[in-house]
Amino acid sequence: MKMEFIEYLESVGITEVLHERIESIQELFRKMCPDEIKDIFITEYTEEDGTREYERLCFFSEKYFMDARNFMTQYDLTINPIKEKIYYLNIKKQDYDFERATEKSRFAVHCLLDVAGVNVSIDMKSSKQNCDHLRDIIYKYLVPNLVE
Repeated sequence: MKMEFIEYLESVGITEVLHERIESIQELFRKMCPDEIKDIFITEYTEEDGTREYERLCFFSEKYFMDARNFMTQYDLTINPIKEKIYYLNIKKQDYDFERATEKSRFAVHCLLDVAGVNVSIDMKSSKQNCDHLRDIIYKYLVPNLVE
């Protein structure tokens, strides 16, 4: 696993115990995806008591979005092309200015893709410093693939 991926996982509170599982999921995606995997994202939210709940593990390449739902307990893997496929992008934010996240920051994105005539939905959530990472993902992979 790339060092930057490990640093990211640690920054969102993923324990070293889960690194091996995440690496095995990444390896499965690497075998399925014809492109190099360039980015990682954990979709998560913070409960009122401050605990983080992790929902999905996401990977990005230049042309594909890959996600593993309930990655901590299951292998439910999806890969979808995103290159020039996104026709809807919705952003919701709370206490976030798109510059620097705080402990109170919350950020979510919902987008729709047209994949061979089928509507595919991508939903990602973030809290705290993970909001900055989601912002970067949006600018790098989602906005450039919006269809006119």
